[in-house]
Amino acid sequence: MAAMKGFLMCWFLACLGSASACAQTWRYDQARLCFVRPESNGAMNVVESWIRAADYNLPLIGGQAVCLYIEPENSGPTAELTVTSRKPFDPQSRNDEACKSTTLKLSLTSKDNRTFPICPATEGNHYTCGWRITGRNLKPNTGIDDQ
Repeated sequence: MAAMKGFLMCWFLACLGSASACAQTWRYDQARLCFVRPESNGAMNVVESWIRAADYNLPLIGGQAVCLYIEPENSGPTAELTVTSRKPFDPQSRNDEACKSTTLKLSLTSKDNRTFPICPATEGNHYTCGWRITGRNLKPNTGIDDQ
């Protein structure tokens, strides 16, 4: 009986290891882009923003994060990234693109792994109907990624 338990345990561990390795192979030639909206206690925390990259439109509110995988050759030499939302303090607003970030042009290669914090645009302490995409690889004030 002990030999059977040992065999089953080894078989289970081998299957588990194979499954985790197989789960990663589909990403082999794709770039991973992650977006994080830090949580805050302000009114902007619950305003839904939309991450628009390649053919994706992903909703995001404060305290959430989302990742997507893009095949670089399908998005062309560069992929465009924009964050949009409705006007947050206008209950009549139905335009999901009323407030926008600057469009960011990303140069992607396979196996890229990037994370972009998304924050409301402000001027002083006031929200200015827009979004900021931040990241360490961005050229200042250009909207062009430097990787």
